[in-house]
Amino acid sequence: MIKPDYQAMTQQELRQYILEHRDDKDAVHEAVLRLQQNGKKLNSIDELTQIIEEKRRQGLEP
Repeated sequence: MIKPDYQAMTQQELRQYILEHRDDKDAVHEAVLRLQQNGKKLNSIDELTQIIEEKRRQGLEP
């Protein structure tokens, strides 16, 4: 299986990919890196889940 180019994905594409492939740690890692680049500091994967859920409720992309 060929790994997707996560860096080429938009935020929405990466989010959708992670929802469909929750066990893909590389994709989750890319999402965390993007959040950190935007000034968010994560201490656990649970915080990432919380951010995703908050954004989903607000109708925004993580």
